[in-house]
Amino acid sequence: MAKIRVGVIGTGFGASVHVPIFALHEGFEVKSAASVHRGITEMKGRGLAAATLYPDWRQMLEQENLDLVTIASAPDRHCEMALAALQQGVNILCEKPLGHSADQTRRMLHALDHSGVQGFVNFQWRLTPVRQRIKELLRQKAVGEIQHIKYQGSFSGYQSLISAPRGWEARRSSGGGMLYAIGSHMIDSLMWWMEERIATVYAELNTHVPRYEGNNAFEIRDADDAFTAIGQLENGVSFAMDLFYPAVQGNGWLLEVFGTRGTLHMKNDREISISNGGDYREVAVPDCHPPESLPSPASLYYNGFSQMVEGIYRALTKTKTDTSGQRDVPTFLEGHQVQLVMDAMLLSSTEGRRVSVDYSL
Repeated sequence: MAKIRVGVIGTGFGASVHVPIFALHEGFEVKSAASVHRGITEMKGRGLAAATLYPDWRQMLEQENLDLVTIASAPDRHCEMALAALQQGVNILCEKPLGHSADQTRRMLHALDHSGVQGFVNFQWRLTPVRQRIKELLRQKAVGEIQHIKYQGSFSGYQSLISAPRGWEARRSSGGGMLYAIGSHMIDSLMWWMEERIATVYAELNTHVPRYEGNNAFEIRDADDAFTAIGQLENGVSFAMDLFYPAVQGNGWLLEVFGTRGTLHMKNDREISISNGGDYREVAVPDCHPPESLPSPASLYYNGFSQMVEGIYRALTKTKTDTSGQRDVPTFLEGHQVQLVMDAMLLSSTEGRRVSVDYSL
């Protein structure tokens, strides 16, 4: 079978992560890459020697005969790029979040439904071995019926926030902020683990480091660097979700799942333990090591993104009735549902009230 021809939009994360991991899979060939902001000269130094380089992503879509386009740009550009790719009849892998608002993701979803191709969103966290293991344990009811989930993270971002400008990531209008960057993954994992949608949410978004001044640069920031949310899933399970990026010293990730038979504890996406009323016992998690030849930062994302690539390959090469290996590969529909929750969180933070999530299309 001929290899699936891939074009990459975005020569930052796209070139440094998407390209080398797609290149490891024998079923794909990275044919081209297009810049959004960088010129071709800078692109040549980003490991793209084997690809045809374009200074304009529209030109790549028009001139290349592609099977799959990956979109790795600022969230406010995702919609126009996806709609253009769908007009060309090309399958899409879009970075998270799928769009900048539910109005955009709804347009993308409707266009996909009429395109005859497939759309995926890169919620790669759910595909890591530790998160897959959590999913398995919850399905097995290892802690009984779930009552409450506490999901939080704190990170040592203060020094980076005061040391350099963040560009588009500092602007809410461009899709910057921790809710979109990290909260989208958290929301997706939560709903995927529970196989339930979030019904209501009460949220607060904060910008603790609202400006940068130094090195002949000045930046006003309105994108959040921290957020907190409480709410309920549609089955009545309650949750609390908290992310704080600008800590001088953060403590990483902590997940606690409280059930009628015990508690599941996950720390830093590496360790899982369960207590059914006594001491916690460690749960084995399969190892997954990146190839030694894979450079950073791609090696840091290998555990999840390599599984994403394999899932996309199966989805594009199997018949419609053969869904083996595809169950956990995130789709545009799931990306839209996450966006609906984030829109509800933004509204809740602005208006200071609990908001119900409306999933109607």
